[in-house]
Amino acid sequence: AEELKEYFSQFGSVQRCQLPFDRDTGFHRRYCWIKFSTPEEVQNVLQKDPHILEGSKLTLKQQIRRRHSQRKSQSE
Repeated sequence: AEELKEYFSQFGSVQRCQLPFDRDTGFHRRYCWIKFSTPEEVQNVLQKDPHILEGSKLTLKQQIRRRHSQRKSQSE
């Protein structure tokens, strides 16, 4: 996770880098969440392609956060 945070810091201020692990295997699940301070920083990251870290090509997807009230109304 520290390598990911360091890499993505070149695009802006990384507020959080969460790399989930599989409890059964002990390995990470091959995805992570990175939170930036501003939407502009997210756009900076998305404009660069490809992203290569330690010899692996990273695939990026932007997650659009919905308000709790929107999630609730859609699930009803």
